Amino acid sequence: MEQLKYAKEQLITEIELLRRQVERLEQENHDLQIALETTAIHGDLVESELYTVNQKLQSAIASYQQKQTILESVLESVAQQKTDLEIILHTMTEHGDSVETELFNLNQRLEAEMLERKKTENKLHSLVRIISKEKDDLEKIMRTIIEHGDAIETQWYGKLLEADQLALIDGLTQVANRRHLDNYLASEWRRLTREQQPLALILCDVDNFKLYNDTYGHQLGDDCLKQVARAIACSVNRPSDLVARYGGEEFAVILPNTPIEGAVCVAERIRAAIEALQILHERSPVRPHVTLSLGVAALVPAEALSLKQLIALADDALYEAKQAGKNHIQVAISDAN
Repeated sequence: MEQLKYAKEQLITEIELLRRQVERLEQENHDLQIALETTAIHGDLVESELYTVNQKLQSAIASYQQKQTILESVLESVAQQKTDLEIILHTMTEHGDSVETELFNLNQRLEAEMLERKKTENKLHSLVRIISKEKDDLEKIMRTIIEHGDAIETQWYGKLLEADQLALIDGLTQVANRRHLDNYLASEWRRLTREQQPLALILCDVDNFKLYNDTYGHQLGDDCLKQVARAIACSVNRPSDLVARYGGEEFAVILPNTPIEGAVCVAERIRAAIEALQILHERSPVRPHVTLSLGVAALVPAEALSLKQLIALADDALYEAKQAGKNHIQVAISDAN
């Protein structure tokens, strides 16, 4: 609007100047007419001067008409803009509150969208940094594996073997645990079923062990079990034989390919080894030291028999050994074979 006002003022100024120039030229033309009438001897000069003035007058008039046209066009444009502005102002007057509210709500939505976009961009940047770091770490691991693959494989293989071994060992006594005992006993039963060879089982129980614990405490009780386990293991010589903790103060010895006579010999060796330890047990009604009762059983596995029968025979024999006064070996009698 300020530019249009300025242009209008400029055109009015130029028109005023042209009007004055026209008036001046008309005055000059009038003077020349008088001179023409009074000075005949200068007719040619006056005619030439009059022609020149006339040309200037026509040029000034043409310029005036052109600028007048431009001014009219500008005035029409200004009038139209004034009308449009009046319509807008009228609309704002009638609906000002709703328009203001809509503009405020629109601005709020735009700000919320910009904030959400900023949060998304920040999350993306963080994710890119995390992925980049993980990629670098993975590349380092891959390079290490490539450079030291054999050593890593050997180390992991050793750890796996160690883990497998630990999974089969009783944590306290360091002999086989119950899980290993059950698996090995089942495996040997199947093998000896095919080979039709005897499988012997010795179940051992520390006599009056609860009384020992009550007397000396659980720490010494654990030490006692460790010594008993080592003595039993040292009494068994073949690689195929297995000593395991059966539960609590009970131990089991698996003797593959061993008849009942051989199993009794091993059982006696074990009983004597425990007595030789001379672990003090002053409140024991059997001896003043720790003793062991043992039940021995042997079967030749067959389709008609089951592993549970062998275990039951050894368990019954152990019970009879306890009943017989403890520190005793009892052999199971079976008609199964």
